[in-house]
Amino acid sequence: MRFASMLSSLGKALFASLVTGTLLAVVGITTRDIFPGMSIYIDQLTDAVELTINWIVIWAVPNTLLGMVVIMPIWLILILFGPKS
Repeated sequence: MRFASMLSSLGKALFASLVTGTLLAVVGITTRDIFPGMSIYIDQLTDAVELTINWIVIWAVPNTLLGMVVIMPIWLILILFGPKS
């Protein structure tokens, strides 16, 4: 299976999971209702995912903005004055 096909399948599965989770939340079903004995592990997993996402955002946003300060002017000059095809 090619990488693009695997990535597409993963994206579809994530989207289907998001839609299903949203529908279950609207109905009032939570993860604790489905797995009542695992609530402490679910809380730990949720906390770990939240901390990871926060760390990525705190790291990625400033570095992306810093890179854009350098890359965007170079890209704009190349677009305006570069070779015409």
